[in-house]
Amino acid sequence: MISVIIPVYNASRYVDRVVQCVQLQTFHDWELILVDDGSKDESGQVCDMHADKDSRICVIHQSNKGASAARRVGIEKARGEYLIFIDCDDIVEDDYIERLYSCLTELGDESLRIAACDMINHGEDESPIVDKSTTSRIMESDEIQRRFFNYEFWGFWGKIYHRSVFENVYFPEYTINEDYVVMAQLFHNCRRMVYLPICLYHYIRHEESLSHQKLSKRMFDEYYNKQWVRDYYAQNNCRYLRHAEAQLIETCVKLVICALKDDKAGVYDDVVKPMQTYLRKNLVSILFNSHLKTGLKMVCLTLL
Repeated sequence: MISVIIPVYNASRYVDRVVQCVQLQTFHDWELILVDDGSKDESGQVCDMHADKDSRICVIHQSNKGASAARRVGIEKARGEYLIFIDCDDIVEDDYIERLYSCLTELGDESLRIAACDMINHGEDESPIVDKSTTSRIMESDEIQRRFFNYEFWGFWGKIYHRSVFENVYFPEYTINEDYVVMAQLFHNCRRMVYLPICLYHYIRHEESLSHQKLSKRMFDEYYNKQWVRDYYAQNNCRYLRHAEAQLIETCVKLVICALKDDKAGVYDDVVKPMQTYLRKNLVSILFNSHLKTGLKMVCLTLL
């Protein structure tokens, strides 16, 4: 009934834990697809070991293409009517699948094809208490869009999807904020979803995460993905175009500042210069964009 898809890359120390999270689920009609995305550590072997022990587990090995491509391959392989995604270094509550599946299917409304829960953002040594007494409700398009652009519901994780929602959806080649690109399309196509305001997903922060890494070419993937979403809203949903523009501007400012600080040799000028040009050409729009904080607008002025 449900396919659980987990991209794995250089995460050998987390695979046992996340597989156990799935095996301990109170909902039992699932298959688990582990996509080894060209790991250079023992992740692939650990995945294979679990597949040898549990026939419900399938492993796909591929060259490194990024989490977005790994999820797309998992979707193609999946046999379930519904799909759930978990990042390999995160954990979920034992009734994560059951609660999401139930709140989506019990309403009997076939137009509802996505259900989402809340997540807890914490370090590995934190174990918050989860209150599971809250009931689900239907969230309409305006609330979904507002909260999406408030950095909520960005990730693949924390949701269950009917597999049909991924038909004709573009998965980006750029590997930072790729979730943002896909979720923008899903929330445009699915104007309603079920929302369960319970923290069933645990997002684990790590010191080796991207937010702690130095400037690199890959970091500019975020700019390209934010640019894609801005263009997508310009063509499909102008009502929230200013929100998408605000997200793009925030990314431009962040990356330009990083480059000015760390890229003394101008290695990334071919990307940084167009971002500065974009900020300069859209200065008036930036100053009157109500979705940008005043402090960020002032920073824009110093970068031109």
